[in-house]
Amino acid sequence: MAEAVLSALMEVLFQKTASQIFQKNGLLGSTKKEMLNLQSTLSTIQAVLQDAEDRQMKEKALKNWLVKLKDIVYEADDLLDEYMTELLRHKVVLDDRETRYCVFHAVNSLYLSGTLIFLGYSMKLKLKQVVEKLDLVANERAKFHFRDVVYEKRFSCERPQSDSYVIESKILGRNKDKKNIIKLLIGSDVSVVSIIGIGGIGKTTVAKLVYNDAVVENSFDTRIWVCVSEGFNVKRLLKAIIESGTGSSCNLVEMDVIQRRVQELILGKKFLLVLDDVWDDDHEKYERLKNLVHNGLDGSKLLVTTRNEKVALLVGTTNPYRLEGLSDGDCWSLFQELAYKNRQKELLALEEVGKEIAKKCRGVPLAAKALGSLMCLKNQKSEWSFIRDCAMWDLMGHEDGAGILSALKLSYEYLPTHLKQCFAYCSIFPKGYRINKNTLIHLWMAEGFVPSSESIPPEEVGNGYFNELLWRSFFQNVRRDFDGNIVECDMHDLAKSVGGVDCLTTEFGKEVIIPVATRHLSMFGNEVVPKNPGMLKSAQNLRSFLLLDGQRNITKVSKSFFLSFRSIRALDCSGTSIKKLSNSIGTLLHLRYLNLSHTLLRTLPKSICCLLNLEALILKHCNHLIELPAEIRKLVNLRHLDIYGCTSLTMLPGGIGQMRSLQTLPVYIVSDAAASDISELQRLDLHGELMIKNLENLSNEICAKNANLKGKRHIRFLKLIWAQVEEMETRENVERVVEGLQPNSDLRKLHLEGYIGANFPSWLMTTYLVNIVELSLLKCHRCVELPQLEKLPFLEVLTVDGMDSAMYFCGSSGGKDSATHFASLKQLTLRNMPCLLGWSVNEDHGILPHLKKFTCEACPSLNNLPYLPSLNSLELSDCSSELLAETAANVTSLTHLMISGFLELIHLPEGLLKNNISLLSVEIRDCPEIRSLSSELKVLPCIESLSISNCKNLSSLFDSCGLGTLKSLSIHGCHNISLEKGLQNLQFLQYASLSDCGNLTTLPMPMQHLTSLQTLHIWSCSEMYMLPEWLRDLSSLRELELWYCGKLSSLPESVKNLTKLQFLSIWGCPNLGLRCRKDVGEDWHKIKHVPFIKINGPYIQAMTGYP
Repeated sequence: MAEAVLSALMEVLFQKTASQIFQKNGLLGSTKKEMLNLQSTLSTIQAVLQDAEDRQMKEKALKNWLVKLKDIVYEADDLLDEYMTELLRHKVVLDDRETRYCVFHAVNSLYLSGTLIFLGYSMKLKLKQVVEKLDLVANERAKFHFRDVVYEKRFSCERPQSDSYVIESKILGRNKDKKNIIKLLIGSDVSVVSIIGIGGIGKTTVAKLVYNDAVVENSFDTRIWVCVSEGFNVKRLLKAIIESGTGSSCNLVEMDVIQRRVQELILGKKFLLVLDDVWDDDHEKYERLKNLVHNGLDGSKLLVTTRNEKVALLVGTTNPYRLEGLSDGDCWSLFQELAYKNRQKELLALEEVGKEIAKKCRGVPLAAKALGSLMCLKNQKSEWSFIRDCAMWDLMGHEDGAGILSALKLSYEYLPTHLKQCFAYCSIFPKGYRINKNTLIHLWMAEGFVPSSESIPPEEVGNGYFNELLWRSFFQNVRRDFDGNIVECDMHDLAKSVGGVDCLTTEFGKEVIIPVATRHLSMFGNEVVPKNPGMLKSAQNLRSFLLLDGQRNITKVSKSFFLSFRSIRALDCSGTSIKKLSNSIGTLLHLRYLNLSHTLLRTLPKSICCLLNLEALILKHCNHLIELPAEIRKLVNLRHLDIYGCTSLTMLPGGIGQMRSLQTLPVYIVSDAAASDISELQRLDLHGELMIKNLENLSNEICAKNANLKGKRHIRFLKLIWAQVEEMETRENVERVVEGLQPNSDLRKLHLEGYIGANFPSWLMTTYLVNIVELSLLKCHRCVELPQLEKLPFLEVLTVDGMDSAMYFCGSSGGKDSATHFASLKQLTLRNMPCLLGWSVNEDHGILPHLKKFTCEACPSLNNLPYLPSLNSLELSDCSSELLAETAANVTSLTHLMISGFLELIHLPEGLLKNNISLLSVEIRDCPEIRSLSSELKVLPCIESLSISNCKNLSSLFDSCGLGTLKSLSIHGCHNISLEKGLQNLQFLQYASLSDCGNLTTLPMPMQHLTSLQTLHIWSCSEMYMLPEWLRDLSSLRELELWYCGKLSSLPESVKNLTKLQFLSIWGCPNLGLRCRKDVGEDWHKIKHVPFIKINGPYIQAMTGYP
């Protein structure tokens, strides 16, 4: 990384020496000679740097010279940055005093002039010393006999404008592999399938093809994807499984709780768990992990991708699937697609050379993509021939994987310097680490990798850098947000090999010596704190220090910690348990990125306002934070102040509006204090999401307009929230206020909550928000008329909750031209609308052509809906029987049905189930008058899940036939139900839950035939006094829970024959609990073989070797 850093640093130094800040403050005169000397020396070095870069791979002495040179250039950069910071500090002080005390302007100017004279003299001495050091090293260049080369960027041409930065290339030659692996997952008895192949061969791509295949999706209840990579950590892996399986972040800390959550996620389900990019060959870790597969239903599978055959054996693979390279033809097609880019005729003469280059990729798709992207920028045959004949191919050897490394290394070597250092910096992250794109760009900015410009924001420049690297295949596996923007990605392994000594990644708990030359350090893992806290003492040159996984065991950061890192630019202490920061943090004058998210901080030290270079202050989910420093306005360079999830903040300090660089401010809190005047937002060019809270404190419509939300074209998601206030004058005034809060028409998502006006603002009642995709109207109790939402062409998700006074969903035009209304709506939720009578005033119900999910709750007067031809999911709760009947006649494509709170319903409407034979899931709750469902349910040939709750008069559920496809059954609060008929037909039932069924005294006899049953929960069955001996016939049972069955006094002897039983939980069964005490209970001998046993909460047994 040395040469990339040097070139980039020199460019930064040139910019700094010519900076206007020196000229404007008179420093250039006192230091002019030293500045010119520095520029001259840098120019001399830069003239030979390109030659040095080309030769340093082969000449160790030359490489050492570059390293020595780099250290001095870093020192010079720190020096100039320090003085620029001091000048900025004096400017901020003067501006602040002028703002408050104009009378002291002359005094302050005199004071500043005297200070600058001293500052210039001090700088002159230090700069002279640095230039002397630099000259000494620069003079050594003669012994290397460099070629003098005018410094230039490697690429002067641009990528064709017709192309997108993000290219999803066709996946070639993998259909056979996909089919073979699907066959192994679905059609075989093996529980573990491993895909083995060299890096870049396409293991992850093929695994994703399999994972997303419709056949695979329909064959498993749950699919979980986890990228493991290096640094295998069981706790971290289990948390990743939870996050993938639930779709939300996992903040659990205790291993016991994490294990239990994983069990809840997969027990009773047939699941597919994909472990992608596995490296670690620690046998003990895999023994703990392999048992996860055995906790799911029969047919659950583990799919592993790895380069290491030993890993495949450790996870239990009997016959790994070896993924071979693409054919030469497919490899050439992939290369050609990226290299030619609609220039087939223009580059026809290069086809022969191109095929030879593609052949050197040795069938590795990633190599073909990387080189294809590289050659897209080259038009001359000589350039193509140079790549074909490059010595890099021979240097990398001929072993497996050499093709991809050669191709990517070549592509890296030909990157422009600014992209080289950006990619090399990524080696600070562990292999397989999911990189948040915005975080990465902010870190690049903090390190000075992204140039500043008055015309183009650095975030935009950094985004361009990111896209260029992505386009060249240096980043992989992108994840996008609702708007299609890239949010996260994976980096390629190559980054680890180009970071050099500058970047170091280590794991908590490992003894490491951090080299003095290390500039960027990250630590990951969450088991224990570093064994040697003093190991950071040698890392005083650090510019980045990141705690990637958080570290809850860290409760404080000492004063010496901050004093040790005087050159630090980026600091991430997120996820720690620190409650207070030392004032010494204010000494980190170079700091530009500070992440304190998910900590226990209540306040921030005042000294944080001394960090004038700070560009990003990340405080997400600091739930204990009660205030921000009063003088935060002094952070004039702050661009990102992320306080999302800081729920204890009740107001913001004054002066936010003076922070003109601010782009990210996801929450603004309006208080009744003048300090929180919403006019502060007027001149801020905010991006992304903005939530404005406590709008009940905003009574001035002029202030609302002054916030200038209409002019904020980069806001994509706006939340406007009022607390509930009942004063009439407030209700009348709020309508004028909300008119002034008109957003930009480019808004994509809008959330309006607690609005107490009687009429929605005019900008919402029309099609002004033409680009809106998602809209939520919550607790708008007094609004009578809904906006003309049907005319919004891109609206996909709509939620209306708590509009007490609305009578019709659409106005008089609601049914006209219905083909063009709600053209994109996919998900509709209506809740708590007691006066809602119908869909439209003119009784023309219309059509919602693309609606997939409809949820209606507590809308008792609604009795009609539009035609819903595409509806898959229907949930009706506390609505009218007429609506249920209307819906039954209208829908024919349901796969999920939930009805609840139909108190007078005796039978399901005719046709509701018969017309929806594709139903997979049915839930019926709180319908006390229903007596039988047997005849209705038997018409469903595909049903897999059935849940019945609080149907107290239900007596018959099953018939003598039908429901043979059922996999999950839950019955709760059905006191009269009989399960003696038809239960034996449920041959595929895997999960059963019986709770609060007061008439059950033991398990029904037909249940003994449920040989596929794996999970059985019996809760609150107060009359159940025994379990039958035939329980042993449930040969697949893995989990048994017995809760609050007070009359149960013992377990049957046959429990010891349940050899697959993994988990037993007993709670609130006093007599049974006593008999099951470990080693001493009378029933202990029946259950001692069960790996996990809980009695009234804590585990009394948790065998090792299990997760």
